[in-house]
Amino acid sequence: MKIKITIILLLAILVSAFTINKQEKIVKAEEFQKEADTIGLKFVMPENYKETVVKKNRDLWYSFAIKNKDADFEIRYTIRSLKPQFEEYEKCKLDKNCLMINPNNIYKGTTMTNVLNMTAGQGAEIGPFPTEAVKSEFNADAGGSAFFEFNCEFGKGYKYGQMVYLHKDNVADVIITYLSNDVDVHSDLMMEPFHALTFK
Repeated sequence: MKIKITIILLLAILVSAFTINKQEKIVKAEEFQKEADTIGLKFVMPENYKETVVKKNRDLWYSFAIKNKDADFEIRYTIRSLKPQFEEYEKCKLDKNCLMINPNNIYKGTTMTNVLNMTAGQGAEIGPFPTEAVKSEFNADAGGSAFFEFNCEFGKGYKYGQMVYLHKDNVADVIITYLSNDVDVHSDLMMEPFHALTFK
């Protein structure tokens, strides 16, 4: 009986370790740069940052994360190509019984949903960037930002979050989340990496 319990315990530990390793990994900047490049984005690693662990969570999938070397400040990147959705959209238009939202409009709902997820349904004001500014600074067609206090698994270990969304028609949607514990330095720390990810 003791042997069976020991074996079960060892198997549980192995499964747990395997799951943790699958959930938490560090993605290198070069790997993310290649991924971004194939989607139509350009990423330049900010000088004072290093790669950090990408953690699996139920609130918002992201593929890359960096952390300030000198401050308690992290940035997580979510990038989604619109190409697969447009392929489905074009097929749908040929079928009279098919109804599908234009993929260029999906980011609006995704942005609101993300803020609700980050705040456990409390929400936060989402302020759009001026069209000319988002075009000249990010080469995007739309963008904006929302600042909030975390109340979710995604924000564990941090108090404040700021989400920046970017959208380029027919290309991709981006969510960049800035995480910190000090509201007084949050904005200043955002400045250096703010234009690290842009559309080509």
